[in-house]
Amino acid sequence: MSKQQGNAGFSAKDQAYMKKYVESHPDSRMAWYLLGKEYERIGEMNKARYCFNEAGDIYKAFENEPLPAEMAAEAEEKRQKIIEWKFAKKRRRKVLARTVGLTIMLLLFGTLLVTGDADAPPSDKQQAASEEASGTNLEQPKEAPKERIYLAKKGAAEEQGKLLAKLLKAPLPARSSALVVEQEAVGRWKLWTQEPEPAYALQATDKARVTKITQLNAEDCECEEEQTKSKDRAATWAIDQEKRMMGRSMLTAVLALGETPPAELKSLAGRYPDNWISGVDQTLVPYYKQAYAEWKALGALPKQKGIKKLWEQVASQESTPFHEPMRIVVDKANYRLALISGDQILRNYAVGLGGKRTPEGEFIITEKVVNPNGSATGAFGSRGMTLSNTLYAIHGTDEPESMGKDQSLGCVRMLREDVEELFDIVPMGTKVTITSGVLPDKKLIPAEDRYHVPLTSGQDNPNKVYKWL
Repeated sequence: MSKQQGNAGFSAKDQAYMKKYVESHPDSRMAWYLLGKEYERIGEMNKARYCFNEAGDIYKAFENEPLPAEMAAEAEEKRQKIIEWKFAKKRRRKVLARTVGLTIMLLLFGTLLVTGDADAPPSDKQQAASEEASGTNLEQPKEAPKERIYLAKKGAAEEQGKLLAKLLKAPLPARSSALVVEQEAVGRWKLWTQEPEPAYALQATDKARVTKITQLNAEDCECEEEQTKSKDRAATWAIDQEKRMMGRSMLTAVLALGETPPAELKSLAGRYPDNWISGVDQTLVPYYKQAYAEWKALGALPKQKGIKKLWEQVASQESTPFHEPMRIVVDKANYRLALISGDQILRNYAVGLGGKRTPEGEFIITEKVVNPNGSATGAFGSRGMTLSNTLYAIHGTDEPESMGKDQSLGCVRMLREDVEELFDIVPMGTKVTITSGVLPDKKLIPAEDRYHVPLTSGQDNPNKVYKWL
């Protein structure tokens, strides 16, 4: 049969017959090819590409080009290389900027440059600073800033006053410091940021331990240098706290599914179906190691009790903002999907739903798959996450205009850039709550620099036809 014959249009009766023939003869690659050509003729390209992928070598022989799935995989590989290149470029710029900054500070202040524990020898501290600047010290998480940092609701003078009064009743240790930083809040939720705004700086004197308070956000504050340093310290603290929470959440997710966590983070980044995480963020490696050591120190506890004990240790740390593992909340009333930890919202995306067909309740991510049904542009988009082994899932879509609408049969639809970021952040085993009327309308999405990690290969599942709702 010639290529021209393959393009010949079928009647509705012929098309129905071809569908039935394919259903009863799924191994007939020629039938798949012919059905694909009919879909192509009438403009249903997603269905056409699916049929062409099933046609395999027949498609290649008649069309003289790779399969659509192979072309999509090649495009995805190129995209990942671009992401990795941008990440490496950004990392080099940060390393260069931090190295230059440290060099200038060393020239200006000499041995007065001290970070971390005030009792450590200056030579050790300078070495640690150098390793941090070069990006070589990945064996342990960076030491948290020596000052304590507390979050307060932005613009809430009364709340901030109560916090300051509480801190003054328990004076800081000699030569130590603390920051009160502001965070935007909506209702009972706090909107997390990696760049919190310092409001107050507290400093204990060397001898009398009398606390000095500087209002950094006051209009008449002549404290530009202190403001700049405080912002840098607050940002370092925020990133450190977020990564600690993510590392601990990844270990917790394995426990939640009744499995034993591996000692190495890379062991979670396997091929499907062992892809607990989509890839390895090297900056998270030491934080996961720390979480694993903390869990092992608890002894042989049942999985759920181990989770509880692990996070109880965190909750006892007063200035730590994250007291619970990451989880997902879907709000049917506001068409929002939020990634949260406790009362902190890290992301708040717009989603499409299925109205009453979207069930409310508690679920858990039991499967993660890249390019469901062999296509990044198909009905389920480039990523999918099955909920509790059901036909419900969080996945992408080829209908981006359905965000904020009830057009699915029950699944949660997301835009491609959103679902890919979420896929990279949350591990398999993450808890998902579908409810109504709890999340704020305000979106919380990075304006740039979305979170992405190098994608581990083999996370597709060509042996399964997904029929999510």
